[in-house]
Amino acid sequence: MSTQTASALAHAMERVDEFFDGVFAPLEAWLPELQRTLAARAADGPMTGAQLAVLVEPGAHAILDTVDRPLYGAGYCANALVVSEGNPLAWWQGPERGLLASSTFGPGQAAIDLVRLEWYRVPEATGERHVAGPFVDYLCSNEITVTAAIPVRLGSAFAGVICADVLVASLERVLLPQLPADAQATLVNAGGRVVVTSDPAYETGDRHADAAEASDSGDDARVAVSQRYPFALLAAG
Repeated sequence: MSTQTASALAHAMERVDEFFDGVFAPLEAWLPELQRTLAARAADGPMTGAQLAVLVEPGAHAILDTVDRPLYGAGYCANALVVSEGNPLAWWQGPERGLLASSTFGPGQAAIDLVRLEWYRVPEATGERHVAGPFVDYLCSNEITVTAAIPVRLGSAFAGVICADVLVASLERVLLPQLPADAQATLVNAGGRVVVTSDPAYETGDRHADAAEASDSGDDARVAVSQRYPFALLAAG
């Protein structure tokens, strides 16, 4: 693999990092304000899902108004520290900025299902921001999606996550033109699953056969690894 291709992979990986920096930027800007609002509200005890939606809506809409990234959905998934009944997921999505409404969310089994999802459980476990996916988002869009998530804290206590969704279809439109044209390059997540690719042998969601080997070999001519996100960019061998 040529030095030119290696340089092109590294450059493309920088563009991927910059894209997700831009996805996280409005979430990072919203986080302190949301935490202050939740802390002030905490004196009255846990709220209902309906009350949470009223509180969260302006911030979520501001995320979706971000014009330099193709965001599909945004909002806040609270835990029992914040919401005692009703829907703990205050989420808006789509061009119409519609509120996701469902009677299937709430304390008990439905809430447990939410906390098992990658975009929730990884920030809870690590205390760090995370990009989850690609996955088919049966909860919200029914589309192949990646979700950027940041943990929310009330004092020292974990209180859920704020998130933004990007449809993989939108991600392809932005990132595929950045991939080296002659390298059949593939962006994979930490589990070796394909996110976007110009390699006709793969589709989004496939497990890339060379992901583990390329990463373990340290072959800088074939792989570029993100320093900030759980992604690597592979050139076909």
